[in-house]
Amino acid sequence: MDVTGAPGQETGSVPAAPVPSSESSSVPPLFDALPVAALLREPDGRLRGNRRFLDRYGSTDSFTANLSDAVPGDEREVSVRSATGESHDLLVRVGGPPWIATVEDVTEQRRTARGLELATEKLEEACHTAKLGYWEYGIQSGELVLSDAGLAVLGHERDRFAGGFDDLLGILHHDDRPRFGNMLESVVGNPQRVYVEYRVHDRDGRVRYVSASCAPRLDGQRRLTHVFGVLMDSTERAEAAAQLDAARQRLEEAYRTGHLGYWEYGIHSGTLVWNREAFGIYGQDPGRFEPTFDNLLGILHPDDRMSFGNMLESVIGNSRRVYVEYRAIDPAGEVRYVSSSCAPRFDLDGRLTHLFGVMLDTTERARAADALRAAKDRVEQAYRELQAAQDSLVQTEKMASLGQLVAGVAHEVNGPVGVALTTASHLLSRAEDVKRQFAANALTRSALAGFLEVAQEAGQLLVGNTERIAALVHMFKQVAADQTGDERRTFYLREYTEDVLLSLHTQIGSSGHRVELACPEALQLESFPGAFARVLTHLVRNSLTHAFRPEQSGRITIDIHADSDDWIEVVHSDDGQGILEADLPRIFDPFFTTARHAGCVGLGLHIAYNLATQTLGGQLSVRNDPGHGAVFTLRVPRQAPDRG
Repeated sequence: MDVTGAPGQETGSVPAAPVPSSESSSVPPLFDALPVAALLREPDGRLRGNRRFLDRYGSTDSFTANLSDAVPGDEREVSVRSATGESHDLLVRVGGPPWIATVEDVTEQRRTARGLELATEKLEEACHTAKLGYWEYGIQSGELVLSDAGLAVLGHERDRFAGGFDDLLGILHHDDRPRFGNMLESVVGNPQRVYVEYRVHDRDGRVRYVSASCAPRLDGQRRLTHVFGVLMDSTERAEAAAQLDAARQRLEEAYRTGHLGYWEYGIHSGTLVWNREAFGIYGQDPGRFEPTFDNLLGILHPDDRMSFGNMLESVIGNSRRVYVEYRAIDPAGEVRYVSSSCAPRFDLDGRLTHLFGVMLDTTERARAADALRAAKDRVEQAYRELQAAQDSLVQTEKMASLGQLVAGVAHEVNGPVGVALTTASHLLSRAEDVKRQFAANALTRSALAGFLEVAQEAGQLLVGNTERIAALVHMFKQVAADQTGDERRTFYLREYTEDVLLSLHTQIGSSGHRVELACPEALQLESFPGAFARVLTHLVRNSLTHAFRPEQSGRITIDIHADSDDWIEVVHSDDGQGILEADLPRIFDPFFTTARHAGCVGLGLHIAYNLATQTLGGQLSVRNDPGHGAVFTLRVPRQAPDRG
């Protein structure tokens, strides 16, 4: 392109404008024919422009002041406007003699240079913002150029690199120098961009990680002249990656230590990944078993495939963690129990991409649970059998108590019945004597008076003993009904307790011991009298059997009194030898006895405790009274709870 033409126009494409006669008359024809814009200084100092100049710029007025002192050899830039009003940057070169200057339009070059300078500034700002540095190494000159940002990435000052490339090699970590050298050789030998990460030591001796790209620079003949690199401080990223890797290793170690397996299933790829522990959990050989989803379904217990599928559907449909336990069958045909959790994994856009699960072999736990359930069933069965046996023993004990009650009542009844029979026989005998005397008219007034006196005494004896027999029978019926039944009713404690003690009169009398009762006459209890009677009976029998030494004549005291408005307290104590401290915690245990050699079973106090706590809804406790014997305390509510 002709530099003297207007931008975008060829030389001669614009008709030449007429040259004013005042300026053209003295211009040499050869000057006017020059193919470039030119200026000529005349002897009077005025500037004249040739045709090319006048066609382009129209006038020399704007040049006069800028070139008034110009001498041959000078180069000056002048900014002017063309005839069309456009701004131009012109390079004026002065030659001579004579003084002639050529004018070259460098507008595009200057615009390009300014654009390049602006782009360079923006690139520098971008590098500074992104903490990117760059370096350039001249292949022939050996010169190393580092930007300020590059120095910051390396953690050094500019004076550290006075020796050029050798200084850069000097700060490299010794393990990474071969890698850095290989990078340069790769670029020089096969000109293409290469990426590498290496470590350097900063000015404080700390290790920094640097991520760099290295690219070749070629001249017009495609010859390598420079190597250009961009570098970035990746220390934080590398340290984070190292920490992440360490955490991953710790997690893997935790999986191994805890015998935990994990798996990951790609929703879109269908890929299933296991860790090594997962093979062990399923009992599979890593060299023979390929962990695919179909193969996994193939080793699941047929009855658990549905639950496993439901777990996956729940995670996919609800995007939440799910826990499930299922069974798998190993190559030997053994059933293994696996507990697993399954959680969703999402990409940055929140889309579900993977399912991740952690699993644990719970075979031993499951088998132990099965064994525990079986043992529990056996224990419950044994307990039911024991309960039945205990109920049978309790029933037997009830009947034994009733038998003893019958025996005691029979013994008590025998006395008045015998007296009544003797009295009746004597009265009958006297009556026959009187009848014979009357028949023989030998009955005297004194004999009749004697008979009437005997009859009156016999009648009194018969009435008294008959009433005694009736009272005993009534008591027997009441206590027997209470001890064999479960009816709840209100009763007077003193009267009822006396009846119970009367039923034990034979046993108490034959033991040589005595029982003293202290209880208010009007004290009432709304409860189950049969249970109350059996508790008292067991406590009295326990004291008669165990409390006293053979040579001792002991005393049993029963003190019944109100304890607040809602409770009745029965304190049963004796002056015997007490209970061994080691035996106190076991005194109410079933079948615990210290007199098994004497035929004791060890159920009496256990039955009393159950009746007190369950039937009566109260409490039964025991303690030793130092120097006096054992003390049993029965606390029962005034109104017993209803039994469902």
